[in-house]
Amino acid sequence: MIKKNLCLIILTCVVFVTCKSANNKVSVENLTEPWPVNTVLKTTPFTKGVNFSGWFEVNNAQRIPFNQYNEQDFANVKSLGADVIRLPVRLNDMTSGAPDYRLDPLLLKLLDMAVNWAEKYKLYLIIDNHSFDPAKNTVNNVDKVLITVWTQIARRYSDRSEFVIYEILNEPHGISDKRWGEIQGKTIEAIRSVDTKHAIIVGGTDYNSYNKLSSIPVYSDTNLIYTFHFYDPFMFTHQGASWSPPMEYLSGVPFPFDPKRMPKLHSKLRSTWVESSMKNYSKDAAPSKLLGILDMAAAFSVERNVPVYCGEYGVFIPNSPPEDRVVWYELITNALDSRKISRTSWDYYGGFGIFNSGNRGDFYSDVNVNIVRAMGFIPPPQSPRKNESVKSGFTLFDDYPNTELNTGFWGGDNTDFSFYDTNAAEGEYAIRWGNAGRYEAFWFAFPRNRDFSALVLSGYFLEFEACTEKPAQFDVRFIKPESESSIPWRMRYTVNENNLPPDGKWHTIRIPLNSMQEHGAWINKTQQWLNPRGEFTWDNIDKLEFAAEHMDMKGCRILFDSIKITR
Repeated sequence: MIKKNLCLIILTCVVFVTCKSANNKVSVENLTEPWPVNTVLKTTPFTKGVNFSGWFEVNNAQRIPFNQYNEQDFANVKSLGADVIRLPVRLNDMTSGAPDYRLDPLLLKLLDMAVNWAEKYKLYLIIDNHSFDPAKNTVNNVDKVLITVWTQIARRYSDRSEFVIYEILNEPHGISDKRWGEIQGKTIEAIRSVDTKHAIIVGGTDYNSYNKLSSIPVYSDTNLIYTFHFYDPFMFTHQGASWSPPMEYLSGVPFPFDPKRMPKLHSKLRSTWVESSMKNYSKDAAPSKLLGILDMAAAFSVERNVPVYCGEYGVFIPNSPPEDRVVWYELITNALDSRKISRTSWDYYGGFGIFNSGNRGDFYSDVNVNIVRAMGFIPPPQSPRKNESVKSGFTLFDDYPNTELNTGFWGGDNTDFSFYDTNAAEGEYAIRWGNAGRYEAFWFAFPRNRDFSALVLSGYFLEFEACTEKPAQFDVRFIKPESESSIPWRMRYTVNENNLPPDGKWHTIRIPLNSMQEHGAWINKTQQWLNPRGEFTWDNIDKLEFAAEHMDMKGCRILFDSIKITR
């Protein structure tokens, strides 16, 4: 009976009312589904939320940029009307390795803080084991680490509230359904050996494909949630995605399909899988097909009498038409809601996020209100904000990075970087930066660009403690934002053995802001270097960087502490 109803629904005509806007783009104003849709019989304890991506998604606990999210982010998400946060964590990478796979105590310490905030705001927190590489197959013996890692996590949180939920592994792929089913079953048993309370999220292969839901074994555990991910049509949701070559050359693909608005094929896409997929786009982008897929998930839920959950769905911002992105979210969100399928969008801060900048935007000035509404959330009131004029000193790093800033690190796998070195000048932690290749850097970014003009005129300094045992040379530089209206000019100061002796002792370095020198600008968009033109101004500062501009610093390690702007 279920299959018969499903076929009727898929064959049902989906009616769209379209209109021409001022820019002649076709948009969807209304969607009706004339026939009743399948709804799940068993729901999850949560309904809608977001992914906190990029926070614990590093391959070493020492590199976790903990200030990327803070307690206020949890409060803000709650105010949107959300009741769940999916937290991707590269659990498998944050262990001591075989055979014990002991989780790094630092990871657990920081994860505890996230759990505390979620419980405080009564938000479900899905600890998602995001230990995967989209370009590498899931190994057949991944159970060795999964069982050990999840036993530790479950033991740690077994007595916490029901707001904590476990997700065994994100997007397994390149592994047989049978083998993955066995591994997932063993992991469920391992968790239940120490924790019989908390819900566990399980999924199928092929990147948690909706087509693989039915391939998941019938497990005896009754407290499971079955997940799938939804990014259809891929040509629309992932246009411009550099991690899925050659999609980075695709731009302007409309949704829904409109032959008059289809972009010309980029020369780099000729004779690729993208070219052939574009030929099928009219069929792949048909709303009836997309809704039919969601009906499949609902039918699976009814057939198994289990809850289903869409763990990821979204549209990559940079190359997708903004109005069409809203249309897609309206369609998919409404369809999920009508089928009673819970969801977490990918992501919050990031390329699929709810902010106009695509980065860590300001909650009260940078939220994309139309997108937030299309997702079924309540947008916060927005008001334009000018660049914040800084009139007094402040700390960037003191044990932890300033929670109002965003931190980042760029470097290779062999670079030794940590926000949590215990050999601090004072307090608990220092930043460790070692074995850096030329041009590698770490930084502090300002979510709302800062106007430092008053500080420069008042004679303020950039001050920090530093320590090294080998000669080092690096730049400390303030950088303006890169945009259509702004060139990322740099103002720098070079640190070398003259002011940082290689004696293994801590030294205070004080750099007058008004004595720094203009360096030039690197344009990421065009991969172009511009020599100085005397155009740097202090009224719009995007970030402070520490960069190996001059040399390869292999074999050299530097510690930093107490980084501040002061007199």
